[in-house]
Amino acid sequence: MIAVLIVDDEKIVRKGLTSFMPWSQFGMKVVGEANNGENALEFLESNKVDLMFTDLHMPVMSGIELMREVTKRYPHIQIVVLTLHQDFDYIQEALRLGAIDYIAKTELDKEQFDDILVRISSLLDMKKVRLLSQPEQEDRIDSKVYVAYLLSTNHEFTLEASETAEGGIELESGIWYWNDRPEPLVEALAYFCIEGTSGMERKELYKLIRNYKRNGLFYDYNPAVPMKTLTLEELVNRVSYEAQVEITAIKQSWLESDWIYDEELFETRMKELKTIQLPAIRLMRLFFSLTDEWNRMYNKMLEQELMMEDHFITFVQFSEWLKRTRQLLRDCIEKPQFSVEIQSSITKAKTLALQTYKNAVTAAEMAKHVNMSLSYFSQCFKQIVGKTYTDYLRDIRMEHAKNYLMHTSKTIQWIAEEVGYNDEKYFSRLFKEYVGMLPSDYRAGHKLDRERDK
Repeated sequence: MIAVLIVDDEKIVRKGLTSFMPWSQFGMKVVGEANNGENALEFLESNKVDLMFTDLHMPVMSGIELMREVTKRYPHIQIVVLTLHQDFDYIQEALRLGAIDYIAKTELDKEQFDDILVRISSLLDMKKVRLLSQPEQEDRIDSKVYVAYLLSTNHEFTLEASETAEGGIELESGIWYWNDRPEPLVEALAYFCIEGTSGMERKELYKLIRNYKRNGLFYDYNPAVPMKTLTLEELVNRVSYEAQVEITAIKQSWLESDWIYDEELFETRMKELKTIQLPAIRLMRLFFSLTDEWNRMYNKMLEQELMMEDHFITFVQFSEWLKRTRQLLRDCIEKPQFSVEIQSSITKAKTLALQTYKNAVTAAEMAKHVNMSLSYFSQCFKQIVGKTYTDYLRDIRMEHAKNYLMHTSKTIQWIAEEVGYNDEKYFSRLFKEYVGMLPSDYRAGHKLDRERDK
């Protein structure tokens, strides 16, 4: 069992890491906490610790000072840095002192905990077996180095024919390093030249190269560019960059229909996504959710459901999928008897209905909102969508009600109000017409199904 010490002057950070990280799944156990460097050293005097997480800015003794002491007194202890600082020199100092990884505190949410421990566990294993500090290698390196990342069809970074990487060093599976420009290897390799590395410690550079695979490569890889050049400072910034964005706002912009019709706006939205650079896993989660919403909005017009791939290796692949998806949406909603403006208005009405289904937005109010007369709005809505606005709104509400009944223990009255009905009896009657049974019977049936599945 790997014994872990957490050092941070913020109690909420210490408790959060201790409570929410799935330590035991990775053979780790938190054996202690400390709120500054001095208390950490006092703890280390009488307790066995293998891995230490430490903040950099703390009172009494900073994280940098603590790392210097731990490196001298307890060289076997591996260190992971917690920081809000993305300063180039500051990060270099932490790496120079032997940190095996650093984590921006903005990453510390429950969705990221598994990913963080997978990475750290892998780094601990690699430290035992990799040749990053072989004695025959010089500790300092030249001003320019070359790196290749394999992008394979099974979504892993591996190089099957290692003999083709003549003169290279395999830093980890699928990452190769050269001091001199290599000969072309195999197809689907992403090549990078890193400049400004003169005098840098080899171990420090290797760490940045490995971390770049998960932070920057997804957005930077372009098959049209044989070899991309990065300065060392750009590499550090790309590794440490953490998007500070409001996901809800991004999702809202893609739920609007204007980008489907407007090529220039679509390209602008794509550039915004690449500029924001959400971590790839978060980008995938966002567009899985959006795909579900698009299927719901356009289900009557789509010949088949929109499908998103489970994983994209690069932003280039993701953008190609999104272009195809846009074309499918455009094809299904461009009906010759209606102008683009009318189709856009009806799509906007559908989007608003999905977002405001809890409120009593009538057909007349919706027609006014999209600048159409009530009669023409009703006519166009039914012909384009395949049902009346009232039926469309009811269907949205009933689908949400079914979800509440299956997955919550809320009362029928609460669910009725949550989906836009103040009268429980009226809601129950509509639900029975829609589903074929009362809400209570629907809930009971799904409860039995779940118990049988256990």
